[in-house]
Amino acid sequence: MASAAGDSNQVAASSRARVARRSGVPLRLFAAKVLVGWLPPFVGGRLRTQVLRGLGLRVGKRSAFWHLPELIGSGALHERLTIGDDCGFNRGCVFELAAPISIGNHVAAGHDVMFLTTAPGRPDTEETAKPIVVGDGVWLGARATVMPGVTIGAGSVIAAGVTVNQDVPENTLLTGGPPISIAKWR
Repeated sequence: MASAAGDSNQVAASSRARVARRSGVPLRLFAAKVLVGWLPPFVGGRLRTQVLRGLGLRVGKRSAFWHLPELIGSGALHERLTIGDDCGFNRGCVFELAAPISIGNHVAAGHDVMFLTTAPGRPDTEETAKPIVVGDGVWLGARATVMPGVTIGAGSVIAAGVTVNQDVPENTLLTGGPPISIAKWR
């Protein structure tokens, strides 16, 4: 009886892996969902990060994911995402990894922040992937969107709901209007 239960578990695991491959979900992310996907949001952030690190993602020391991120793309996604030390990523973060995304140290990302490395072009043109660079100490408000090819300078604050489609200088507050230098306030 024990061997029959073991065989059925192996068959179930094999079929889940086939579904993951067919649906375009990388096996590493599928494994992370199986291992820690059952944890409720905001519980086990460091454990979630340890599992992601164990599956090959480059995540710095003391960084935490408060919910599993959504990694979109094909191929070796874990090689295109680099996250520094002491970062925090809230629920619903999306990393579209057609090009590399590099995130510095002490970065905080709110709910539903999106990092997009491709932007759909006109119907007659092809999508081009461009890397994203986020400097040290950046804060990204809830539902902020970082578009392809953008570099956000160190110490900058991006307000909630803002779409960043141009480079942001260091120590800048971006609220959707004209950028404001935070350095002038000090």
